[in-house]
Amino acid sequence: MFKKLWLLPVWSGVSGALLMASVFMYVKMDKPVPLASPLVSEIQPTGVPELMYAAIPAPENKFITSIGTADARAEILRQYLAKHESPLEPHADLIVKVSDENGFDFRWLVAIAQQESNLCKRIPDDSYNCWGWGIWCLDYDSEANECREMKITRFESYEQAIERIAPQFKEKFLSKGSRTEAEEVMGTYTPPSDGSWAFGVNQFMSELE
Repeated sequence: MFKKLWLLPVWSGVSGALLMASVFMYVKMDKPVPLASPLVSEIQPTGVPELMYAAIPAPENKFITSIGTADARAEILRQYLAKHESPLEPHADLIVKVSDENGFDFRWLVAIAQQESNLCKRIPDDSYNCWGWGIWCLDYDSEANECREMKITRFESYEQAIERIAPQFKEKFLSKGSRTEAEEVMGTYTPPSDGSWAFGVNQFMSELE
C-alpha cells in the first residue's frame, strides 16, 4: 500500500510537466510566424526607386529600337551600294542628306549613277564623276564611230561631286514644271536616248523602294 502511495507525487509531477509542455507547444503553433523579408529588401540600396525592379529590356531590343528610330533610308542605301560594290557606299548618308536639303528623292542620284557609270565603276580617270555630269563629245568621228575629244567635268572627291551636282540637278531637271518621271528628265539630261536611259533609271529606283 505504502509502496504505491510514494509513486503518486512522482506521477503528478510528470503529468504536470507534460501538460505545461503541451500548452506551450499549442501556443507556439497557434502564434503566426512572420514571413522572412525578401532578399531584395536586404540588399536594396537606400534611395533607389522601385522602378529598378521592373523588367529590363534585353540589350538587343535596345539596339533594334535605335536602328528603327534612325533614318532607315541611309542604311538601306548603304546596303544596296555595298551589294553592288560601289565606291559610293561610304557616302550613303551624304546622298540622303543633300537630297533632302534640295527637296528631291535621294534615289535620283543613285539611279542615275547606276545608269551612267554602273555606280561609279566606269568613270573617266580621276574625275569622281559617276553621273555623266558635264561630259560630252567635242569631236566625234562618224566614220570611225568614236569620239576623238571629250569634255569631262572633274571633281576632287565623291563628296564634292555629290554636293555640287545635287542643287544643279534640282534646278535644271526637276524645278521646271512638274518633272517627276525619268522620261521627262531624260529629254533634257540625255536627249539622244531612245528611252533606254529612262527605263534603266526607273528600274534602279524601283529596286530601292
